[in-house]
Amino acid sequence: MSNPGVLAGRTALLLRSADRAAATVSVLAARGARTAVCRLIDFELPSDTTELDAHLVRLLDGAYDWCVFTSVNTLTALCLRAAALDVELRIPSGTRVAVVGEATADAVRALGAHIDFMPATDHSARGMLADWQDLRTSQASVFAPQADIASATLRDGFAAHGWQADIVIAYNTVTAPADRARALHNAPAGGSVALPVGGYLLEVPQLSEALAGIDAVMFSSPSTVDTFLALLPDPATFRSGDQALIAIGDSTAKRLRQHGLEPAGIAALPTPEGLATAWEGAIGATSTARAAAPTTTPHP
Repeated sequence: MSNPGVLAGRTALLLRSADRAAATVSVLAARGARTAVCRLIDFELPSDTTELDAHLVRLLDGAYDWCVFTSVNTLTALCLRAAALDVELRIPSGTRVAVVGEATADAVRALGAHIDFMPATDHSARGMLADWQDLRTSQASVFAPQADIASATLRDGFAAHGWQADIVIAYNTVTAPADRARALHNAPAGGSVALPVGGYLLEVPQLSEALAGIDAVMFSSPSTVDTFLALLPDPATFRSGDQALIAIGDSTAKRLRQHGLEPAGIAALPTPEGLATAWEGAIGATSTARAAAPTTTPHP
C-alpha cells in the first residue's frame, strides 16, 4: 500500500533503458519522487543462432509438451529469429505455456496464446518450481529459452523431476549498448526514448558524480548489480550507506549481499508499484529504527 508523502522530494536511480523505465518513472512521480535513468546492460542475439533456430522450429512443429518463458526478452529473441527464418511465431495448440510473471504473460497473450501456468506469488524460477504441480504428477518435454547468464535453477528442477528439457540460450546480456546488428531492442534513430515528467537520463560516465544526489538505487537483476559496481571507479565509495538499495526479487538481493551490500528493500513483484512500495517501506523501516534508537546525553 502506498504511503503518501514519504517519497516526496527524493530521487531514485533506476538502472534500465528509458523505454523499460517509463512506467516506473510515472509511478514514482505520482508519489512525489524524481527518477534518474541509466541503462547499464543491453541484450543481443547470440552470434551463432543455429541451436536456437533448430529448437524454435521444433517448437513450431509441436514437438514439446510445454514451453517456458522467464522474460519478455526471450519472446523478443524468438520473434526476431522467426522473422529471420520467415516463419510465424505461434504456440501450437497442443503445447502448454508457463511464464514467470505478468509482463511475460502479456507478451505471450500478444502472440495469441494463453497461459497454462504462472506462479502465484514468487515470480522467479524458484517460485515456478515450487508452485508447478504438473512437475510432480506427469512426465513431459519442455522448451525453455533463456539468457546466457540464467541460473541453473530450472535446469536442475526439470532434471530432478525427470522432465526432458531443452534449455537454449536465446540472448546474451552485454554492457550497453548492444551490437546494433544483433540487438533485441534498438533505440530509435536520431535520439533516445523520451521519459515521462519526473525522469531524466544519465550516461554511464556521469554515474559516480550523480550518486551524491541520489537517495535510492534500484536494481532489477543480479547482472545489473555486477555491472553497476564494475563501472564505478571506486566501488568502495558506494558502501557508505548514503543510498537505499532496492532490489527486485531475492536473487538480486542475494547478489547485493555477495558484494557486501545490504538491500534496504526487496520488491516482491517486479512492477513499478512493487519498486515504489519497497522504497517506501525501506524509508519507513529506517525512520522507525531511528525513533527506537536510545538517545545519549553528553556528560558534563
